[in-house]
Amino acid sequence: MEEELIREETALRRRLLLRLLRGFSFENPRHKGEAISNLVPPELVTAELTRHNPHRIIQP
Repeated sequence: MEEELIREETALRRRLLLRLLRGFSFENPRHKGEAISNLVPPELVTAELTRHNPHRIIQP
């Protein structure tokens, strides 16, 4: 009985995850709220990164 419940929960979680990811583009993500943290910590942002990808840098 317990294993059946675990399998059902796993299936429900998988369906929920697929529903959340439907239409999501990893190449061009659109955040639907405030970011939890910076994508790249400020101390790791280099001049080369800002020169080649200025549109991906979030200024604090």
